[in-house]
Amino acid sequence: MDRLGRRPLLLLGSVVMTISHIIIAVLVWLYFDSWNGHKDKGWVAVAFLFLYMLAFGMTWGPVPWAMPSEIFPSFLRAKGVALSTCNNWLNNFVIGLITPPLIQNTRGFGAYAFFAVFCALSRVWTWFCVPETKGRSLEDMDRVFGDRAAAADKARRKEILKELLKQRDGQIEQEEVKTA
Repeated sequence: MDRLGRRPLLLLGSVVMTISHIIIAVLVWLYFDSWNGHKDKGWVAVAFLFLYMLAFGMTWGPVPWAMPSEIFPSFLRAKGVALSTCNNWLNNFVIGLITPPLIQNTRGFGAYAFFAVFCALSRVWTWFCVPETKGRSLEDMDRVFGDRAAAADKARRKEILKELLKQRDGQIEQEEVKTA
């Protein structure tokens, strides 16, 4: 994740997962009633299911757990990460809830087509809405999202440091006068 960046991983994962879902959907649609006569096609579907799982496990699985802590400013980080985690689990629950009826009511291929559409939409959303966080500070992320709070905090810390250094320098000068 740190070598490639988060955004490129999400974009690549979306493409691989979309292609995997499309291929599985087509194979299930074509051979749903005749898997016994086309076992090789079944193994191709299994291979693409494993490819999907690999792509998800390397991209969309871990990245959403890491990115929220890199985006939210310090004073909002705990709440932002909690909200992100809640959203992740809610989405997982909904997927678990709708997948069995999708498979039963669409002879299987409809579920894969449905998820292929969402994987394709995830690429569009990532392209337009997700910034790269690799190597960026929280202040940089604030600028990306138009928030000036962290930049103002950083400026205030600089002012405080200057004031402390002035006071220290003044104390050093006073001590030099006393010892002379």
